[in-house]
Amino acid sequence: MILQIDPGALIILFRETAVLFAIYGIYVLSLNLEVGYLGLPQFGKVMFLALGGLTVGGITTKIALEIYKATIASQLGIDPLADIDRYCSAYQYQTVTIINNIFSMSPLYGTLFFLLSITLAALLAGVFGVLMAGPALRLREDYLGILLLVSAETIRVITTYTPPIACGVFGAVVPDPFAWMGSYRPWGYLAITALFLLLTLVILERLGNSPFGRALRAIRDAEVAARVFGKDIVKFRVRVLATASALSGVAGALLVFYNNFVNMGQFVPLYTFIAWAMLIIGGTGNNIGALIGVAVYYALERIISIYKESIRSIVNVDPIFFQYIIFGIAIILVLMFRPQGIFGEKPSKTLSRNILEKLRKEV
Repeated sequence: MILQIDPGALIILFRETAVLFAIYGIYVLSLNLEVGYLGLPQFGKVMFLALGGLTVGGITTKIALEIYKATIASQLGIDPLADIDRYCSAYQYQTVTIINNIFSMSPLYGTLFFLLSITLAALLAGVFGVLMAGPALRLREDYLGILLLVSAETIRVITTYTPPIACGVFGAVVPDPFAWMGSYRPWGYLAITALFLLLTLVILERLGNSPFGRALRAIRDAEVAARVFGKDIVKFRVRVLATASALSGVAGALLVFYNNFVNMGQFVPLYTFIAWAMLIIGGTGNNIGALIGVAVYYALERIISIYKESIRSIVNVDPIFFQYIIFGIAIILVLMFRPQGIFGEKPSKTLSRNILEKLRKEV
């Protein structure tokens, strides 16, 4: 049965899906750098997405509360940071509304808040990525995967049940830095996330086709040979983990600003394995393939959500579980018949033969 969808609702559906595609595109591209290029068993990827959310909900929001506490006190008669439990349970929405009103009248303040949040999210996640590089140098692949998975769960549990961090189980309402856009805010945020995705794709494409990217592939395929040829494996792994983690932190911050809310309990391991599913379907070692995997995932997810009642009447399965079944089957089929994904890895782009010969003559 074909459902009749209102054109206005269809436009909104497309816009919201495009925003999520851009955010998760950044997330999956960063995973591809670790898995597709370097071959790390990154099973704790959601940890760095959570750190981006933690930065916005637990750090920069508190900075905004401190900056505007006089205005908040004059209107609500409270100091939010003086009694964080009371603030989290009773005054979040009123307080954030006051800050949003300030941002709506001052685009500069809202933009500075957004840039500060993105920068700190990248720094915090990048630092944790460097810290995780230590175990990455000493553990075998299977043990490293287990450690990263456990580390992600540890951070989720600690931040969820520690109210002073990001309001714990209540979740943290965050200010909207683009309140000044008014009714154009949804489309404006789509443009911003698309710009971040484009920048990420350009940077990683240039990185992957550089000598650095070719060295990563060499380490992935033959680590001993790479060592023999003088490649410092430690430095390469540290740089990759720092870069990919920072990008994941940016994606986490963008996701929180999309929802204007963050609950640290939402960052379950499923987020890691959804990213893996997207990457496997699209193709590891190929940035365009990774984005195609994200697009395929969201296309199927939206189709299932639209026709969920029809699906329920036919197969008598909850659409949520049916979605997992479909993607499980898709991954199995890809691994069986096209293990390289829809778009497999391609050789790194190098200079043409004519340019190389010209450079040799100049030398």
